[in-house]
Amino acid sequence: MRPAATISPRLASLLILVAIGCMPEVKIPETPPPPVTVAESIKRQVIDYDEYTGHIEAEQTVDVYAKISGYMQTVEFIDGDFVHAGELLFLIDKSTYQAEYDQAVANTNLQKAKYELAKSTLARNDKLVGSGAISQELYDESVATVNESDAAVKAAEAATEAAKVNLDYCTINAAITGRIDRTFVTKGNLVQGGAGAMPTLLTTIVSVNPTYVYFDVDELALLKFTEERVAQHETRHVPLRNRKIPVQLTLADDSVYPELGIIDFGSNQLDAGTGTLSVRAVVPNADEALAPGMFVRVKVAAANPYEAILVPEVAIGADQSDRYVYVVDDKNIAQRRPVTLGSKQGKDRVITAGLKEGEKVIINGNLLVRPGKPVVPQEGKMAEPPAIDKRMIRPDEEELEKSEQPPADPKKEESAAEPAKS
Repeated sequence: MRPAATISPRLASLLILVAIGCMPEVKIPETPPPPVTVAESIKRQVIDYDEYTGHIEAEQTVDVYAKISGYMQTVEFIDGDFVHAGELLFLIDKSTYQAEYDQAVANTNLQKAKYELAKSTLARNDKLVGSGAISQELYDESVATVNESDAAVKAAEAATEAAKVNLDYCTINAAITGRIDRTFVTKGNLVQGGAGAMPTLLTTIVSVNPTYVYFDVDELALLKFTEERVAQHETRHVPLRNRKIPVQLTLADDSVYPELGIIDFGSNQLDAGTGTLSVRAVVPNADEALAPGMFVRVKVAAANPYEAILVPEVAIGADQSDRYVYVVDDKNIAQRRPVTLGSKQGKDRVITAGLKEGEKVIINGNLLVRPGKPVVPQEGKMAEPPAIDKRMIRPDEEELEKSEQPPADPKKEESAAEPAKS
């Protein structure tokens, strides 16, 4: 039996190429232009904001300590109450301190009686010493007795006052108006007080309205603001309290706090470790929605409102570090347009360079678009940016400075103008 003939690899490749060349030509159908949604870029007035992370602190915080030692007799509030300044909070057993006070009062009365007797003796001896009825030595002793009694009265009165202070310390009242914490010491427990021992912390009180929000401003933002101010007003430093810069708070659940705060304080130096400046704003808190310790996002207007070109964020493409949008021309050809981005305004983005108002931008279907290829445009609509809260616009600092200057005195103006007339 004859072996089967083998075909070399080179011959096999040649036969395959011949077979392919003999096949009829297959035409690949052209892909139709993709449908896209286009809308004209818009120009609107917007405002840029800087956002920072802040935390809430009470305007006033008081730790209530015992100033004297004794047993807790009564607690006069309910945990978490709203208390007013001067309201009774705790009563420490005062029996010991009452007895000490009564003893001091009695001793004061005794010393006063001795003083009156010494004065009467001195008055009588003053008449007798001139006639020689008593010796000079006896008279001098009566004078010394008066002085000694006077000093004893003053010492007794001071001891009485000290005993009265300790007695008053048995009654502990609220130092400020605010929300009180739970009591850390209940009725019947011994509390420690005084300078010689660690005093017992009884509770804490925090003020409610207004409240503070603290946040840190980075050095770059601070320098930018300073340079803008120098360019506009030719001065570098104006106290933050005088600028009356408004801030807006966003809570942890993304809800916007309805009341605006006003910046009233900035630290006098930057933190060298973080390169930030600590800033404080005062915020109304009548409904107690803000509690000390809460974290919030603080929004501050970075500049005054300005006109800007806007497109939706979804219309912007990315190619590494470059950003671009697709613009459709009159022949429905998509052109890739590099753009420079500005701040985010809701669902929109500010375009600072690369786009003009009214150009048709593809806002949907970007993934199907090829630069220089036709598309089938469908009319869409640009999303409007959030409305500007006029309360967030910084007040004109020149007007603030004028309003803070005292009114001119017409008499001084007339007196200053008289030499000029002469």
